[in-house]
Amino acid sequence: MAIVGREKPSGRVEVDEGFLGGVNNKEIVMIAAEVRGSATGRIRLLHVQKRTSENIHKFIADYIDPGSTIISDKYNSYVKIAEKGYVLEAQKKPYSWEEASRDDDRLQPRVHRAISILKRWYYGTYHGKINKENLQTYLDEFVFRFNRRKSGSRGLLFHRSTQAAIKSNPLLP
Repeated sequence: MAIVGREKPSGRVEVDEGFLGGVNNKEIVMIAAEVRGSATGRIRLLHVQKRTSENIHKFIADYIDPGSTIISDKYNSYVKIAEKGYVLEAQKKPYSWEEASRDDDRLQPRVHRAISILKRWYYGTYHGKINKENLQTYLDEFVFRFNRRKSGSRGLLFHRSTQAAIKSNPLLP
């Protein structure tokens, strides 16, 4: 469902990691959510094996336009992203329930809302039973649906999915 050559989120972009799966099946998902005023713009998701600086930097470089402002937590892996042409805006985690209950930009609300919707979709639709080798394909489907949730032209959805199928490489030899 991912369209080859699609535009990357730009401007101010929240980036974080989330987890899917049960106790023995935790899969790490990188998530980027574009800031559009108080709303969430486009998102991107990537299944990664480990939460390393290399994976985080590759995700940002591959999925977000250079020159964008990366809004993240203060995890050490984000510190050197400024060397790659991005502006880093690290935010603190809440220290109290009262602070955590505020829905403001210091707490990355767009990323956390998107990962929350992803988890409800994952557990509600697939009952948490997606094979991890196929997880990225399902994440691409979720991104396609999420980014078109407010589309005024529902008829274009079929057109866009057909366009993506034609531009992609065949899966079978």
